[in-house]
Amino acid sequence: MKTYKGISTALIAAMIAATAAGCSGGNTQESDSTAVSTTAQSEAQESESTPESQSETEAAASLPEGQMYSFLTGEPVDSSIGMQRPVAVMINNIEEATSQQCGTSAADILYEAVVEGNITRLMAIFQDTSKIERVGSVRSARHNYLDFASNYDAIYCHYGQSIYATNKIQQEGLLTVSENVGSAYFQDNTYPAPHHIFASGETLEAGISQIGAERNLPDGYEGGLVFNTEDTDPDYGTIANNVSIPFVYSKSTLEYDSATKLYKKYQYGAPHVDANNNEQLTFKNIIIQYAQYADIPGGSGCQDITLYGEGKGIYITDGKAVDITWERSDGSVPTTYYIEDGTQLKINPGKTYIAVVPENFNITLGE
Repeated sequence: MKTYKGISTALIAAMIAATAAGCSGGNTQESDSTAVSTTAQSEAQESESTPESQSETEAAASLPEGQMYSFLTGEPVDSSIGMQRPVAVMINNIEEATSQQCGTSAADILYEAVVEGNITRLMAIFQDTSKIERVGSVRSARHNYLDFASNYDAIYCHYGQSIYATNKIQQEGLLTVSENVGSAYFQDNTYPAPHHIFASGETLEAGISQIGAERNLPDGYEGGLVFNTEDTDPDYGTIANNVSIPFVYSKSTLEYDSATKLYKKYQYGAPHVDANNNEQLTFKNIIIQYAQYADIPGGSGCQDITLYGEGKGIYITDGKAVDITWERSDGSVPTTYYIEDGTQLKINPGKTYIAVVPENFNITLGE
């Protein structure tokens, strides 16, 4: 068993004790409210190509007409879907709301990070909204998650917002699918407020149309994630058949299944299950991104995460973990991940779980 400790020299703000107010602020309505990422039509670069880049170009060229590799998973998708902006949905992750948590198994990328009171919130990113039968319960925005979503030019969907998220949305002129977009969400009063708000792919598309958001990615768009052309076992690294992330309440863990070559996710001491289909969440890739957390003074425990600059991390796939670094200069570019020799990290095709954790977290890898 190996334990990874975050950057010990960084100044880490103490995690705030649980608070009922939860990052509210004055006007918050919290309760109710790859190289392979190219289309099949892309032309091969005319500059000198390495054998690796040649194989990637050949892989793209071998796709059926009208298909491309997804910017989110590295897997083939119709170009009409792959060139749409993804949607990013804020999802409740407190223990009492997990029995109705749904839509998570359809997500291409799932983020988890600390919000306030040591609780975590999820953000599920979907390339194809037609796969969203029902998603929720939908919860309020946090300003850090707006930065997560902008990594993929995703349309951000939330019900309510902290004052810090409100300020960021207004200052940056962001179009989001909020609780004020009536067509986007519906209530299921089987559950008490604020755990009763849900959406579907159809209602989210209606909400996107209602706010007039641009639906497609810009011409020449390049994703921040780079993918292997096929599943590739790391040729070095630490054995990581079990991954333990010490979020105070959710205590997220992932266990490698060698038969499927996927990681099964657990939280709160039980399988992490999607209520839509009773299936346990599985991921091909795990990215642990260390970042500096700081308690916002007077912010009811709301956390500010330093997501611009650079830091350390761990990439985990196929039972192995390797050290990585990350960097992001500002919100106009995505986070880029690198391996130890300075070349850009390539991840395996498939779904990815990204945990953005404080720098003092000890990540435990087991055999």
